[in-house]
Amino acid sequence: MLTKANISKWSRTILGLFLIIYALNQFLHFLPTSYDSMPENTRDFIDTVAEYLPYLYFFEIIIGLFLIINKWSAFIVIVLFPLTISFLIFNLLNNDLIKILPALIVAFLNFTLIIINKKKYKPLFS
Repeated sequence: MLTKANISKWSRTILGLFLIIYALNQFLHFLPTSYDSMPENTRDFIDTVAEYLPYLYFFEIIIGLFLIINKWSAFIVIVLFPLTISFLIFNLLNNDLIKILPALIVAFLNFTLIIINKKKYKPLFS
């Protein structure tokens, strides 16, 4: 039976694993990337921020681990939400709807966790 706790646990775990695998892929290159098929302006942007990306990926691994062990999850989910929206918009603007599936999954999981934890966020908006 699916309870709120089970949905939260599985959503956190899947989101955490997704973040860890994505970040590790940037270091170890075990999954194919679509860098060469991106529009030129997108590649220019990524090349511009490339020196900061390893730090971002390192923090993604830490965030993924925190989500899996349920440490500071409500905080991580609310901070991750704007980044998730950016990830979604970035993939939408690249005009490749097939490659947007990971962004949709991350957005769905993040939104699910926000809905489940909405009581924890109530003081922020009162």
